[in-house]
Amino acid sequence: MDDAKIVPLLPWENVLFPGMLVPLEIIQPNDMLLVGDCLNRHGEFGMVLHSDDSLRPQQVGTIARIIDYQPSGGPEMTLLVTGTERFILVKVTGDEPYLSGVVEPYPFVFDISKQELDDQAEQVRRLFNNCVKLIAVQRGYEAQSVLALPEQTVDLGWTIASALAIPPNDRQRLLEKVTPTALLQSEISYLQTLLSELREQSSLEES
Repeated sequence: MDDAKIVPLLPWENVLFPGMLVPLEIIQPNDMLLVGDCLNRHGEFGMVLHSDDSLRPQQVGTIARIIDYQPSGGPEMTLLVTGTERFILVKVTGDEPYLSGVVEPYPFVFDISKQELDDQAEQVRRLFNNCVKLIAVQRGYEAQSVLALPEQTVDLGWTIASALAIPPNDRQRLLEKVTPTALLQSEISYLQTLLSELREQSSLEES
């Protein structure tokens, strides 16, 4: 519990991954109070996937750091935030005027060799780029060369997770992965399915 801290919590309809940049429209009065308090202090809060039970949000979330903000002139505000690190929500400490909770860092556990992890990362890169090229062709654009993706394996995993067009609950399951191996393996599965669907669609369009 040495690394535990209390942070404000903002339930969201999607999942924020580490390294992900997201614009947020802040409208609700309680959320405005949360943001105002964060701006006056450290500029960070916890983002958790919205739950039907607002007093029991998802256990794993991401610390969001405010990069920029723009008041609207009315009772609204636009934020630009980036995800920094994952956390586990130990307990909810309050709900007035907004949720807060005790959180602890949730780092990855590395369970295989660096070479094995690098091999998985390379497979993810290859599958992702093949999908991007097929999508570009289907939309009438010229297929581009290989995209520049992060070299660092963990950064790559979160970049791909952010790019996948999958439901929020599936994104939450990616966020909760204990090891980078599990994250990359799930992404390989998603990308293989997507690539197969894209190739089938291309075949139908050509026939």
